[in-house]
Amino acid sequence: MEQRHLTDDDYNVLQTFLMLNCPAFEPYERMFEEFMMDKNPNICGDDIQIAKDNHYAEWVKNYVNEASKIYQFPLWMLDFVQGPKQNYKACHGQDKRTQHYGVQVRGTTNTDYYGLIEEIMMVEYSGSVGFKVMVFKCKWFDTIVGRGIRKHKSGIVDVSPRWQYEKYDPFILSGNCDQVCFIPYLRVRGTSANDWWACTKVVPRGVRETSEDALTALQDDTHDQVVAPSEMLRFETYVVEDDSDYDSRRLFRQWRICFEDELEPACTILIRV
Repeated sequence: MEQRHLTDDDYNVLQTFLMLNCPAFEPYERMFEEFMMDKNPNICGDDIQIAKDNHYAEWVKNYVNEASKIYQFPLWMLDFVQGPKQNYKACHGQDKRTQHYGVQVRGTTNTDYYGLIEEIMMVEYSGSVGFKVMVFKCKWFDTIVGRGIRKHKSGIVDVSPRWQYEKYDPFILSGNCDQVCFIPYLRVRGTSANDWWACTKVVPRGVRETSEDALTALQDDTHDQVVAPSEMLRFETYVVEDDSDYDSRRLFRQWRICFEDELEPACTILIRV
């Protein structure tokens, strides 16, 4: 990772983004909206959002600093509202050889956002807590259907790298996005390979997606065990480390597939395959 410096625009956008995504600051967001409506009763929702983008972080900082003279705030909050350090650590995203630097963010409406990671940033805050946060800085594609995005009847989503999202809102938390891969279509006459990219979701290695029903255990209310409707069951045998001074063994697990009629009465914990 290399050291980089936040620009003034990125500094304000990043701090505002982190505040708006922190549940502890939700009451202050409502207070800011009420403050703006009291200041200008005719203000509309779009103007409140513009004011929030430009002034919310500084307003919360001034409010907390002033209120801390009377009330007690958590140390992390006092450090956080001061803003991050200008210098941060970063590694490249899009410049790497791998093609799996795409991200997808599900919007609050039916609109999903697709983009490319440009930087993976480790941002630090001054103070006794040593608050740190990792964020992705992304370049987002346009969300207008037919221009920046198109959806096939089969469910495949294409994005156009020629069109970018108009609003400058590049930051996202790693836990709020999914990893995707963008695959250019084969070039044919009269088209360019960069006209449209097909989007496919990347499932991390070692992770298997399944439906919610498959994760729900079938519990018999009359027995303290998990009951499986299938005759084929999987069970675990644990050998626990003995604290005494004879034949001490390490903890390990054994796996075996057996049928229900092979189980001994002592087997009480069953896990459905």
